[in-house]
Amino acid sequence: MSLSKQLGFGFFTVLVLVFIGSLWINVTNTRDFIQLQLQSHAQDTATSLGLSITPYIGNEKDIAIIDTMTNAIFDRGYYQSIELKDATDQLVLSKQNPTAIEAVPEWFMSMFPIYAPVAQTELSNGWNIAGQLKVASNPGFGYLQLWRNAISTFWVITAIFALALIFIYFLVKAITKPINDVVNSAEHISKRQFDVIKDIPRTPELKTFVTAINKMAGKLSTMFDQLTAQSEQYRQFAYTDQLTKIENRRAFDLFIKSLLADQEAQTQGFMMVIRLASLSDVNNSLSKDEGDNYVLSVCEQTQKLVKQAHTDYSMYRLSGADFALVLDGMKHEQCEKLALQLCESFKRLEKSEYAHGTAHIGVTAFFHAMEYADLMQKADNALAIATNAEPALQFASDAQVNMSNTQWRAQIDKLLAANNADFAAQPISSKQGDLLYVEWFARLPSKASNELIPMAQLIPASIRLDASEKLDRMIIATAIQKLEAAELSNVSVGLNISRMSLFDTEFQSWFINQLSNKPDVCARLTIEIPERALVNDETMLPVFISMVKGLGVKVTIEHFGAQLAGLRHLKNLKPDYLKIDGRFIRDIANESDNQLFVNSLISIAHGLNIKIIAETIESNEEYEWLKTAGVDFFQGFYLSAPKIV
Repeated sequence: MSLSKQLGFGFFTVLVLVFIGSLWINVTNTRDFIQLQLQSHAQDTATSLGLSITPYIGNEKDIAIIDTMTNAIFDRGYYQSIELKDATDQLVLSKQNPTAIEAVPEWFMSMFPIYAPVAQTELSNGWNIAGQLKVASNPGFGYLQLWRNAISTFWVITAIFALALIFIYFLVKAITKPINDVVNSAEHISKRQFDVIKDIPRTPELKTFVTAINKMAGKLSTMFDQLTAQSEQYRQFAYTDQLTKIENRRAFDLFIKSLLADQEAQTQGFMMVIRLASLSDVNNSLSKDEGDNYVLSVCEQTQKLVKQAHTDYSMYRLSGADFALVLDGMKHEQCEKLALQLCESFKRLEKSEYAHGTAHIGVTAFFHAMEYADLMQKADNALAIATNAEPALQFASDAQVNMSNTQWRAQIDKLLAANNADFAAQPISSKQGDLLYVEWFARLPSKASNELIPMAQLIPASIRLDASEKLDRMIIATAIQKLEAAELSNVSVGLNISRMSLFDTEFQSWFINQLSNKPDVCARLTIEIPERALVNDETMLPVFISMVKGLGVKVTIEHFGAQLAGLRHLKNLKPDYLKIDGRFIRDIANESDNQLFVNSLISIAHGLNIKIIAETIESNEEYEWLKTAGVDFFQGFYLSAPKIV
């Protein structure tokens, strides 16, 4: 039983006892008072009546007068009996009235009996005893008075009792509220939610109690924020260029190797290498500050143009004079247009001190399973040719994305009209082999060739053509329909949602409506959200995640660690799982920097009661290190390749 119930029950018991005791004492005292009143009443009547009838005692002719005088008193009903005896103890006159009163219940009269007092007086005729008169008051009227008094007392005490109960309710609530607040605060602290109790009680003991828990929450919050900040600082120190604040060569190597090896995404696109042709001259002839300004101006101008042309890009500083742009899913003509715009923009930045021009650009296509060394060699060759070209730009390959926008539009329309998708499933399991859920990857065949369309081409094309939200709807609706089938009734599934769909309010409403009446599906569904979505939005996404989790759906943040600001959002979003980006998993057994970052990420996530998933595990060395580090669940081709559902 809770403390509030114990206090309430205790106060209630005391009030009940006080109520019963007060009622009992009041009724008993009233009864005793009435008893005395009846005794006095009977004695007064006996004395008065005796004096009145004494002159007529002993004369039979005067019996009628005695009877008349007695009736005048007796007929009022206040007497139970009147008896008159002569000197020889012979009964001369007797009057009797019933005791019961219809308005008073029998049980009440049994519980509080009133005994009829009998008063007697001797009648004297001179010096001789002429007779004896006995008068007994009728207790019925006493019972009636006692009953009415008991009823009045009951209602008064009941009203006081009710008011006391209300007072006790608020008193118990006031006493237990700070305790409940402290309990809730302790539970939140266990979940790494360091909320401060704002309602401080005035009671000194409770105030001290609440203040102490607030101090502890504040200190723990500071410690956790410091740990998060340290992890972010390390991430910035290890993977960020200190001048431009973009990611460095170490981050580039991790990312591009992971991208090329990702068998699930099978990404393709273009990579640009931008070399600041005159940086060495500026540093030598002017100053390092001028050189830094040169680097920053090229970096800022590049980012500005790329953001306008392509949303899905990554930019890195490879060395002092070299930048790399990775453009996922970009078409050849788009890449060529962007490169020419960059060349024109760089020309506008030229100064007389830039003896060799502002920058040269080498471009090469990349695709899944391409060797890292081959990619970098092609980029270097293109960059070498660009040094003597006009404009200062060279493509290492004429490889193009196979379809134009018109063809992609027709292909996507056909997919949406078919309203169907197949899936390949890859399990996510614990180190004991217990299945968490299987991630489903959509498999969409081309109507023309009947071959599967690479998602690395389809997703960027759907974004370009504003069809990604419709495509997500079709894939998710098909998946939910399959989950409702009897043969998949026990399968837990993870589905990916694109960033474009996540920020579409109509898609959010549609998604909630799709699942609102399907509790069984919700209990088996996990949605995977890209980490980049956390950084792009800090208001809409937490609300959507809260609504989804309210339905029983679990949430995984995938590719976590790729964005510098991702850690700051974990306390607000409260996802169920974090899936570490594959770039930090690749060869982690030999990468000390990645080990340090993953260890700190595991510590922070576990502190927030968030489970960690490691993806793209490709070797036993990676798997063994991750198990030892404390990762909760594992996914990758080393453990299990995707299988058709």
